[in-house]
Amino acid sequence: MNATRTVPALLVLVLLLPGCAITRHGELKRVSRRVESRLQDEQSTALRTRFDSRLARDQRLDHLTSLRYTLSAANVGLATVPRLVPEPQRPMAYDVLEEVYSTIDWNIPLGPGDALRPLPDAFSGGVLDLLWLSERPAAGPGGSPTIVPIEE
Repeated sequence: MNATRTVPALLVLVLLLPGCAITRHGELKRVSRRVESRLQDEQSTALRTRFDSRLARDQRLDHLTSLRYTLSAANVGLATVPRLVPEPQRPMAYDVLEEVYSTIDWNIPLGPGDALRPLPDAFSGGVLDLLWLSERPAAGPGGSPTIVPIEE
């Protein structure tokens, strides 16, 4: 192996890797695109599949449409985090949205009669509840909430 070729290639790789780091926001955008793709695939499958009745097909499509609306609401919430959520609460907001995306993904294969996994409390009514976030302690350096002593 030629060291004169290997060392510069490794140096370039080491210098470029930190620039490839993904932010939490960017990571959740990727998750959102993946969930959206699954929803679209499932909707295409539902449209191609023969159901026993038109009602069963309509219920399946309604279920997927409802999940699509929830995904759109989560994406709006994700877009608002950098603009409306104070820096100390952002990790918690991202945690809530990560749980929302996970819940949508979990609920995709379920049928109309199945019990759906509920959305987190901080995403009630299809809206990221900024008041709920503001009432929670901010995350500390280790990712856990910062405990503020109560003055007596």
